[in-house]
Amino acid sequence: MAEVKEMGIEELAAHLNFPEGTDVRQKAQIEIKRRELKGQAEATKAQREAIEVQRKAAEAEAKAAEASIITAKATERAAKATERNANYLLWSVGVAAISAIASAVSAYYSYWSAVHPR
Repeated sequence: MAEVKEMGIEELAAHLNFPEGTDVRQKAQIEIKRRELKGQAEATKAQREAIEVQRKAAEAEAKAAEASIITAKATERAAKATERNANYLLWSVGVAAISAIASAVSAYYSYWSAVHPR
């Protein structure tokens, strides 16, 4: 007779047909129970590994969310700085325009003074 651990499930099922209390039937029942427990242990291990993967995925999502928040804050600060720079540029253009007008007026009066001496 083959070793119980090496038997296929059909052979084990056939050994369960032996009378109650016989050595062959008990070995078959024990082997079936062992295989069930082994399967349950493997399933439990797989579930633990899946839980660990999910935990790591949740941590990665949290870090990604933090990075998004930091990026959003940096973008907001950059927008404010750009707005400030635009205001400075506008004011400098205005001052340059006033300066150009003053220079033109000064040049006109210089010309006028040179053409029409008193």
